[in-house]
Amino acid sequence: MNPSRTDSIDSARRSTTVERARQSSQLEGGRSSRQARALQRRWVDGELTYAEFGAELDLLRPTVDRGR
Repeated sequence: MNPSRTDSIDSARRSTTVERARQSSQLEGGRSSRQARALQRRWVDGELTYAEFGAELDLLRPTVDRGR
């Protein structure tokens, strides 16, 4: 398969995943911060791996959410 096609398919899947997560959060009264949305965009664009994305999101959360 063409690498650019694979990248566009992966990007589309990631974009769908982010949109579904946002919708789920909004149904529960939540909203992504600007910083979280910037990280989401970087993950969709392939700039971050899933592990890097998760680690960066963890840094945005208050310490209390990390069980400390």
